[in-house]
Amino acid sequence: MAKNSKVIVVGLDGGTLDLMEPWMDAGKLPTFAKIREQGICGKLRSTTPYYSAPAWVSMVTGCNPGKHGIYDFFHTDTFSKKLVNSRYRKTSAIWNHLTDAGNKSIIVNVPGTYPPESINGIMITGLLTPSSESEFTYPKSIKNDLVKDKIGEYELEQVAVDDIPKNLTAKYAPEKFADQVKNAIISHATVTINLMEKHEWDFTMVVLRSTDDAMHLLWGKEELILSCYQTADDYINRMMERYPEAIFIIVSDHGFGKPQKYLYVNNLLYNTGYLKTISDPNYNLSSLMTMLFDKMSRLIFHLVPLHKLVRSSIGRKFILSSGSSRNIDFSQTRAFYHSVCSRGIRINLKDKYKQGIVDKKDYEKLRMELTTLLKNLKDPETGRTLIKNIYRWEELYGENAVNDPLDIIFDLEEEYGAQELLQPPEGLNHILCSKKKSLSILSPPGFYDWMGDHRPNGILFMYGKNIKSNQHIDANVIDIVPTILATMNIPIQNNIDGRVIEEAFITKPTIKKIDTHKKKKILTETEIKRIKKLKI
Repeated sequence: MAKNSKVIVVGLDGGTLDLMEPWMDAGKLPTFAKIREQGICGKLRSTTPYYSAPAWVSMVTGCNPGKHGIYDFFHTDTFSKKLVNSRYRKTSAIWNHLTDAGNKSIIVNVPGTYPPESINGIMITGLLTPSSESEFTYPKSIKNDLVKDKIGEYELEQVAVDDIPKNLTAKYAPEKFADQVKNAIISHATVTINLMEKHEWDFTMVVLRSTDDAMHLLWGKEELILSCYQTADDYINRMMERYPEAIFIIVSDHGFGKPQKYLYVNNLLYNTGYLKTISDPNYNLSSLMTMLFDKMSRLIFHLVPLHKLVRSSIGRKFILSSGSSRNIDFSQTRAFYHSVCSRGIRINLKDKYKQGIVDKKDYEKLRMELTTLLKNLKDPETGRTLIKNIYRWEELYGENAVNDPLDIIFDLEEEYGAQELLQPPEGLNHILCSKKKSLSILSPPGFYDWMGDHRPNGILFMYGKNIKSNQHIDANVIDIVPTILATMNIPIQNNIDGRVIEEAFITKPTIKKIDTHKKKKILTETEIKRIKKLKI
């Protein structure tokens, strides 16, 4: 294989073959259908839990979350909603390996890349970027070019902060929301293509992340979701036409499906006494306010400029400091569900957390109690068990896992989702009609729940010279980095967990391994030029 193989990775956040296969069969996604026929198509297994924060970081590092240390959008070593960032990551990403080898990269809209790293190339950060006022490009001068007449306007999203306006737009103006999703896809794809035209590159990666929003909020409106996929299909085709010599790898961080019910995990822990609250979650002010917001949401959507309001400094601070944790009395709480994206329970250990109350000697006993509690959960209407798998953190991530993983991680059966809210899912009906003191723990998707939720299998497409035709191949998110490195003839560090997807190639690439502890610094092209000048 040629040493100068260019590689283009396109991430389609949440992409699922469950939707795409029928659309390809019907001729509605011609580019993906072409790749399926002339290249590789298969499932890409996500991380556990199968959520964007750990999955995208595993995708770009080739390592399991226990090594890179990202388990959620929020820190798992604190009870506050503190966003993670690229400095929290403990392993090298693909662009670091390529920089060391002297290769140039263009990285656009990859979640978790803020603040941007100094690389041999260009980086524009994606989800978890605080705001448009922050420095989110490398080099900094690129930010000035993100205008219509240069490389294109760039849409930034803010995690958690944008959720309310997105939810209400999808609920009350779904066609408008689909247009917003398509505009975001066009923005990120256009900026990427223009950067590729104007700058040298060996590797390009762009994540079209807004497809995830479409499936979370528009599930059940498949024609609108299809229109978003078709926009991505069109721009991938444009890339393929402009760069016919490149190898294309198209991936998603997880799949998608329809949850029939949501498990309110903190409600469960409250009912069973493991979690204590400051005020009664049945009737407290916070619960009442969220219920009233639900009832008045249509009026609020039409009268209030929510997008500007939530992105203001006050709005952003309020949203990131709110949530179920505000009503948790940590001085009396033994365990709580960390966040909607973690699928993990935190045990409130003494000597580890400021308000910890659980003695170390009681840790394993409590973990067993919680595991038994989860194992025995059943849907009262069907008698079906809710929990598919339960893991201790060390079983899943290894004894040397970094950045304080959650104590218990679990998978739900695919028909169920998980919710962190600590309040009655029935809303005002609970206050007006119910006499129960306990909280319901299982509910059909409501106002604050997603219509679509994650599944463990995403998508894998590969296309280009030396890629086999019409082959179904399944892989794992951690396999993408070693496959890229082998394709570009770059040694693979031995701390990378993934494998090269050798079966995708007509002629298998030469796989070179390098010991992380013994590796010598590989000079970049710039460093080599400087040395040559000094010798002269």
